[in-house]
Amino acid sequence: MDVGMSAQIKQVFSFSLSYSIIFVLLFLSGCQRTTTGSSASRKPIKSKLTETTDWADKRRQGVDFIAVGTSPVATTAGWRLDIDFSKQMLFQTLDGPELLMPMPKPQPTGKGLGVLLDARSTPTYASTSRRSGTSRNSAEKVNRLKVSIEPVSCRDPLTKRDYAYTVRIDANGKRYVGCGAFIKGSDRLNGEWLLETFQGQRLRPDQFADKALPFLEIDLDNNKLSGSTGWNKIKGDIHADGDHLTIDPKTTSHKTSPGTFEADFLEALRQSTLFRIGKDRLTLLVDGQYAMTLKKKTE
Repeated sequence: MDVGMSAQIKQVFSFSLSYSIIFVLLFLSGCQRTTTGSSASRKPIKSKLTETTDWADKRRQGVDFIAVGTSPVATTAGWRLDIDFSKQMLFQTLDGPELLMPMPKPQPTGKGLGVLLDARSTPTYASTSRRSGTSRNSAEKVNRLKVSIEPVSCRDPLTKRDYAYTVRIDANGKRYVGCGAFIKGSDRLNGEWLLETFQGQRLRPDQFADKALPFLEIDLDNNKLSGSTGWNKIKGDIHADGDHLTIDPKTTSHKTSPGTFEADFLEALRQSTLFRIGKDRLTLLVDGQYAMTLKKKTE
């Protein structure tokens, strides 16, 4: 569980040990239930995210993960959390001081489904004599920021925006609950992804026409998608920012496919609005709920 503090970790979702642990832990619950509503009630949001400019600024500052929410009383001012996994966590409320903490070692949460970041900092004194003479006071001034990132989708009650993660915070004894996103998540979407499970069912190559699994080829540089349903070729558009995405697939061949799998697969792609990405696996969420997992194809 060692977190490297080298400059290399600044590369989002690197394959270092610390990042692998974070992604594996958060991937384990890709099919977690959510309270965001039914998939039939909403369509993917095709417009540009209102957070896009803010997220771009934060990425330039080295921020990897953000969280937002209201204060303990929903009618009061909100709060924000910015995490740079190689450096620090910054928590602030609109009606209170900032809490800047060094990045702690990630730990699994009690249920093992998420990541726990428990940071503490103590006052720095000019001399050891002053510190020893005020040990009781210094103990009282210790700051603590405890952050739990859980792979359970969440809706921000103010913006009505869905997020892939629920975040629970204990800031010096005050508790907060909100929504979070890995804002560099889309950086790792490019490449070919083989469909591994769909609607809870693990798939086999021999179930499809060419004895090969359906796949998606993602090219975010050109916002293009290609692939196969297992019977017909796919072309389309894809847009992603942070862990939000929209997909508009169309088939370009006309083979007859048995049953409803192909139609269901294409509709799930169209309805997917969130994703979670681990070291080599991608989970797509429809209305906050698990729809499918795909595995990164390696050479």
